[in-house]
Amino acid sequence: MADEALTFLGLAEQAQRLRAREISPVELTEAHLARVERLNPRLGAYITVCADEARAAARAAEAEIARGGWRGPLHGVTVGVKDIFDTAGIRTTHGSSFYRDNVPAADAESVRRLKAAGAVLLGKCNTHEFAAGSTTNNPWYGPARNPWNLERSPGGSSGGSGAAVAAFLCAAATGTDTGGSIRSPAACCGVVGLKPTYGRVSLRGIYPNALSLDHPGPIARSARDAGLLLQGMAGWDPEDATTENVPVPDFTAGIEAGVRGMRLALCPDFHGAELDVEVEAALDRAVKTLAGLGARIETVAFSLREALQAARIAISRAEFLALHRARFAAQPEGYGADVRERLREAAATTLDDYVRACRDRERIRRALDLLLTDVDALILPVTACEAPRLDGSAEVNGKPVVFAEVGIPLRGPVNVTGLPAVALPIGWSPGGLPLSMQIVGPRWDEAKVLRIAHAYEEATPALRNRRPSLD
Repeated sequence: MADEALTFLGLAEQAQRLRAREISPVELTEAHLARVERLNPRLGAYITVCADEARAAARAAEAEIARGGWRGPLHGVTVGVKDIFDTAGIRTTHGSSFYRDNVPAADAESVRRLKAAGAVLLGKCNTHEFAAGSTTNNPWYGPARNPWNLERSPGGSSGGSGAAVAAFLCAAATGTDTGGSIRSPAACCGVVGLKPTYGRVSLRGIYPNALSLDHPGPIARSARDAGLLLQGMAGWDPEDATTENVPVPDFTAGIEAGVRGMRLALCPDFHGAELDVEVEAALDRAVKTLAGLGARIETVAFSLREALQAARIAISRAEFLALHRARFAAQPEGYGADVRERLREAAATTLDDYVRACRDRERIRRALDLLLTDVDALILPVTACEAPRLDGSAEVNGKPVVFAEVGIPLRGPVNVTGLPAVALPIGWSPGGLPLSMQIVGPRWDEAKVLRIAHAYEEATPALRNRRPSLD
């Protein structure tokens, strides 16, 4: 029988024990597949489980490691892949009715890199239809559910990835983030989600949402694990014009350096909507913890928030509509109700709106880049409240809200500007659901935001001792 305890190992610990040959890739894969078989019918974290392919990859990794051919910290570890990443020979639905039987001939570039690093692909993680929503309540493949409360959403659109990682159905998973779709599931599921700098990871072979806002990245259970998965995904792709030919550092090399002397900034101008009192209290405690570790906490202003939000809305709507306009006109019934409504709303965006938004984005980028030359990072909330119900409804201080409407404005700014941001857990709501903060850093400095996140994790181990009760 597979040893389920192996599934509770983090990615870094899996890698260490695999390299030492204390455990084998086959044992690890079988343990995860057994847990997936038992829990996925309730969680809906995976749309497609590729057990045969995973077992073959695990056997190959085991033989290679036994010969002394260890490729690095992803060799033999288990990963899930969001179901908008192409996977050669494995169904890739994009969460859509139109692609129910789609089997790509080639891997997305980031998947190819993960495989080349030796990762074992367990399955394709559930996603909001076309990655176009905040709940992963998919009308065609069923909802992904939050492991901490099955009547709650894991967030979206990478909700299947967040749920799979939080429920120990893989060590880490890929996601994409257009308005927070890595960071929102991380926040809702109590794990770590890293949106890299725009251009750090290739978009080739990933179904676009809004191409100039889309960011592929990792979801994992720690900052170190997120850095290790990003290491396997990142790098210039000469066949993808969105990637930049910049050096890829070792994202975890300085992760133990701490935050003493760092200048970390709060910026209430970014909050916009009201925050739930529990989110505010958890964020305040987290900031005090960072201050206790030697960071200098400041409050800064940002005057361009309204222009930034208008730019985000116009760009995301126009680029999404451009991709779907013809199909939506011909086959509207092939879209779920919420995505149909999004497309109808997008139709009101004019060319002038889009051009103005693109122009404004450049001055906003410059302003934020300048701000991040004065401080090391911004500390912001990820969501305004705890995880919503499956239909996206939630409450802020007892008042009903739509989760997306109060959350995307907190996360979308760093999609517009392309800055790296990591979301990580900082506490629990009275109902036992995770609460989170995000750390936003300078362009190309994912290592810095991971270093800050890791310092906080090391100072608050009790926050990471809980496991969702799924038995």
